[in-house]
Amino acid sequence: MYISHYDVRLFYKCPTLLYLNLHGPQDAKQIHPIIQRRKRYTRNSFLDSINVEQETQKTISQMEKAKKSINQCLISTNNLVAKVDRLNKVDNNSNLGSYSYRASFARNTLTPKKPLLMEGVFVSYILQKILNTEIKEFYVQKQNDIQSINIAEYFADFENDLVLIDEIIRGEKEISPNYVRTCRVCEWRFYCKKTAAESSDLTLISGIGGRIKKKLITLGIEDVPSLAQVDLNSLPKDLTNNADFDFFVKQAKSLTTKEAIVRESIKFPKNRIELFVDLEGSSHHNFVWIIGCLMRKEGEVDYISFLANTPKEEKEMVVSFSDFISDLGDDFTLYHWSSAEPQYFKNLFTKYSLPFKMLNKLHHNSFDLFPIFKRKIILPLFTYTLKDVANFLGFQWHDPLADGATSIVLFDKWYLEKDKKSLQKAISYNSDDCKALLIIKDYLSKKLSAD
Repeated sequence: MYISHYDVRLFYKCPTLLYLNLHGPQDAKQIHPIIQRRKRYTRNSFLDSINVEQETQKTISQMEKAKKSINQCLISTNNLVAKVDRLNKVDNNSNLGSYSYRASFARNTLTPKKPLLMEGVFVSYILQKILNTEIKEFYVQKQNDIQSINIAEYFADFENDLVLIDEIIRGEKEISPNYVRTCRVCEWRFYCKKTAAESSDLTLISGIGGRIKKKLITLGIEDVPSLAQVDLNSLPKDLTNNADFDFFVKQAKSLTTKEAIVRESIKFPKNRIELFVDLEGSSHHNFVWIIGCLMRKEGEVDYISFLANTPKEEKEMVVSFSDFISDLGDDFTLYHWSSAEPQYFKNLFTKYSLPFKMLNKLHHNSFDLFPIFKRKIILPLFTYTLKDVANFLGFQWHDPLADGATSIVLFDKWYLEKDKKSLQKAISYNSDDCKALLIIKDYLSKKLSAD
């Protein structure tokens, strides 16, 4: 059974994903709308479309002819096979003579993350076998820039990982899930979350990934309940010096007791007008299509949306929102979730050369609700998304399965196909986001008020 570059990349992205794609219950997969729109590339679509021996021989024949570069080629040895963007001829002795080849990958960054880094190690490992020479680097190319990546230090550990990858592919080694932030758009996200919850896996704690999990397990801390009982003074300093570790233990206690833990009180602004704002962007033409605003004034609540149906309408939308803010004076607070909204406003005001005085006013009167969680209050939650927190507090979206990515898909359907129902659903989702912010702010005011 072949081990392909696809398998290696997936293993270093998530070993569980590699295992589940091959051996998991396929009816448990739920493809996220964003992933569904992408061209699906799998190990089977790659391996089923080629004759490995034949394509490898074509590549070797070009090597023997001392081609300067060989594009989109296949290399293999034993049960290892990889497709390579390019092989570049270099001066280095090999079984070909006084020259050899190095792999080059075309990417949008010159600093590859681990999956691509180890894919480069894998390809170089195969080349070493074919060319009978030591290879210490591969190349990453971004347009006209080329970066050499030194990989000599990775080969020893990689050979051990190859054994594990082979066991996973054959179904001889099952990998338990680590539930982390990147799981949110994975087709196995619900299955892994359920599986992790059943075993009280440590990665259910927001911020604990595979690396910290391994350290904790070596100390006999194997699940959330055992973490909840930990005495910080009994742990090695390299762990307790981590500023997040006190949170990890308290989060475990909150999950175990199913109760919120208040860490600090906080003073909220006392402005007469409260705005709960959420922006959404389109994946086409890179523009913001809605600024949603739920306004609470003297007990009355009203949802106002500023729309841009096309990129040409974006400036008019931003100006309308700016005028709306200007009419409010200074007696308002703009509540939002995370740093995305301030960055959106900064980009839009810069893009259209709008007065920075108004931008400064927005920033001065803005209040980010997201950092309060974990720092000031801990909830019995696995993740702290807007939807997770609001759902915990009893708020329900009109479409419980919708999320930010779904909103993008809905608007794009309107933008590309003029589907009015999709637009209304996207606006409704934005409205629910704004209402969720209000629910969260009121909960925090009640739980954390310093007055």
